[in-house]
Amino acid sequence: MTQKSSLKYTLRVEDIESEPRKLSLEANESDREALVERFALVALDRLTADLSIQHKGKDNGILIKGKIQANLVQRCIVSLADVPEDVEASFELLLVDPDMAARMDEEESYLDPEAPEYDALEGDIIDVGDIVAQTLSITMEPYPRAEDAVAKAPKNPNISINEPELGKPNPFSVLSKLSDKS
Repeated sequence: MTQKSSLKYTLRVEDIESEPRKLSLEANESDREALVERFALVALDRLTADLSIQHKGKDNGILIKGKIQANLVQRCIVSLADVPEDVEASFELLLVDPDMAARMDEEESYLDPEAPEYDALEGDIIDVGDIVAQTLSITMEPYPRAEDAVAKAPKNPNISINEPELGKPNPFSVLSKLSDKS
């Protein structure tokens, strides 16, 4: 059975079993407003997540598999025009105890493309809604750009890439004079 909830969904670690628990989360209006502010979006019209959460054993952690879908609007980094985006992404996250996470960091497990993403499990509550929100933040376009946006360098008389215009000598010219004397 799939449980439906808003993004304000948390789970107690002791309630997670070895059989996968299915969840469907959907951001309500207040959730979306909070995420718009948190991620500096223009709008977030929809955010849903279908998840499976499973305890893999004491030494193997808790595995969260999911798929998020979202419709959002960001500002273009060049023109500040609205840039709509549809996000659809699958993810896996392994929550392990802090000691195991430290060992995985030391072994550089994060460099293995076959290894799942992992994070340290702090405390006995898992904020599933925040995991969905963070997944959205890393999957949406980091530098949204409108189709017709063209970056132009501003003309500023105080900025120059040409040394003679600044009246400063090239720092390597001193070295060339030294090499001539030797």
